[in-house]
Amino acid sequence: MAEREWPRARILGNELPYARWLLSRLRNSSTRPWEFRQYMREAGRLLAIEVSRELEWSKVRVETPLKAYAEELELASPPLLIGILGAALPLLEGFSEVYPTARIGLVAARRVEDKRDVRVELYYRRLPRVHVGTSVVLDPMLATGKTIDRVVEEVKALGAGKVVIGSVIASMPGLSYLTNRHPDLTVYVLAVDPELDSRFFIVPGLGDAGDRALDVSPG
Repeated sequence: MAEREWPRARILGNELPYARWLLSRLRNSSTRPWEFRQYMREAGRLLAIEVSRELEWSKVRVETPLKAYAEELELASPPLLIGILGAALPLLEGFSEVYPTARIGLVAARRVEDKRDVRVELYYRRLPRVHVGTSVVLDPMLATGKTIDRVVEEVKALGAGKVVIGSVIASMPGLSYLTNRHPDLTVYVLAVDPELDSRFFIVPGLGDAGDRALDVSPG
């Protein structure tokens, strides 16, 4: 499937060798939980820097130690960063290190699965009543796309002028689903993997990002 099918998606692993290095650590089953959180935070910082293209900036005049002046940029409007609990916490931490003045929102969702499909229920929301600037929705795994779809609907209801997605790995079907539902979204992701398994996990993926980051043993 060609990237041109997702014209508003930026796949960083196709551009930056450093992104592939991070993926090699995050995908590796032998990466320990504390290391996994560390690499996920770094992925958040990398995504945050790339997402700077989508934010509002203003020109500022700064004086250097040589008593000269240079024109540079300053963040004009801090974004709203929305993490999907609990897998997004390290990713959110990396983003907030880059944008310490950003507003923070949290949403929790559960997937209700059957043999043929999955639906999403939101059971916790900690969001401002109104946000008209740029919002960045963070979830390390864009699998079916349905969780992020639900959160995007919530964010748009706040009045957000622009919604950006920050993720580590997306599936091809999930990315197609989400961008068809919301063609105005810009998606930043480190990699796009080909498929979902019978449990709707991304393959090859990196497993359950929440369990690995929070050191929750399966079973």
